[in-house]
Amino acid sequence: MTPQRSILLEARKKYSMCAWLLEARIKTGPLTRTLSDQIIGVGVAADWLRRAAEMEDITYIGDQLNESSHKEGFVELIRYGFAWSGLNAIFSRPLLLNVIGTSSGQSEYDDFLVLFNAAPVPDAAAITTNLHDLLAAQTSPRLPDIPLGTTVSTLGAIYHKYIPAGRRRGRTAQALTLAASTGNIAALDLQTMLYGFRNWSVHGNAFGGSFGTRPGFLSYVGLLQQALAEVHRSTAELLRAKL
Repeated sequence: MTPQRSILLEARKKYSMCAWLLEARIKTGPLTRTLSDQIIGVGVAADWLRRAAEMEDITYIGDQLNESSHKEGFVELIRYGFAWSGLNAIFSRPLLLNVIGTSSGQSEYDDFLVLFNAAPVPDAAAITTNLHDLLAAQTSPRLPDIPLGTTVSTLGAIYHKYIPAGRRRGRTAQALTLAASTGNIAALDLQTMLYGFRNWSVHGNAFGGSFGTRPGFLSYVGLLQQALAEVHRSTAELLRAKL
C-alpha cells in the first residue's frame, strides 16, 4: 500500500471519530440542521476515503481493457476522484466548513481553499517543484493547428487537447491558460494544480498521452494524491478537535 493510501485510511478513521461524536449528540438532543449536515458530511467523506484507500484494481468485462497498459492510470485517476469527492463532502457544506474557517468568496474553489489553507501539506515545496517539472517536460502529441512533430510542454499539450475552449473562463482555467501560453509553469501553485486536476480527469487526460509517457502521468497523479491525502488528514484532525 502506498503512503498516500495509508494516510487516507488514517484520515478516514478520524472522520469516523467525528461521526461517532456527532451521533452521540444527536441521541441526547434534537436533530438540528447543523448536526444533520455535519454528520452527513463527515460520514460521506469517510466512506469515499475508505473506497479510495482500499481499492486495488478495476475489472472490465472485456480482456482488452483488463490487459490495457492504460489500466493502472485509470485506477489511480479513480482513486483521486474518490478522494476529491470526500473533500467535497466537507467544503460543500457551510455548516461543516465553518467549523474550520469561513470562505472568502462564492465559488467552489474559495470553499476548497479554506481547507487547503488550514491544512499545511508537508513537503509542499518539493511536491510543487516535481509537479512543475512534469508539466514542463517536452512532448510531441498530435495537436490541432500545430505541425505534426512539434514539441510543446506537457501543460501546453494538456491545454490544447483536453481543456475545451468554452471551459477556459474560470479562475483555475485562466491560471492554466496563462501558464501554458507564457511557459511560466512555476506560477502555478499547488492548490491550483489540485483543483485543476479534477477537471482534467474528466476531459480525457487519463490516457496519459499528453505526458509523453504513462510513468509521467502516474507520477503526476501520485504527487497530487499525496498532497490531497495530507489535506484530508489535517482537515479530519481539525474537525475532531473543534466539533
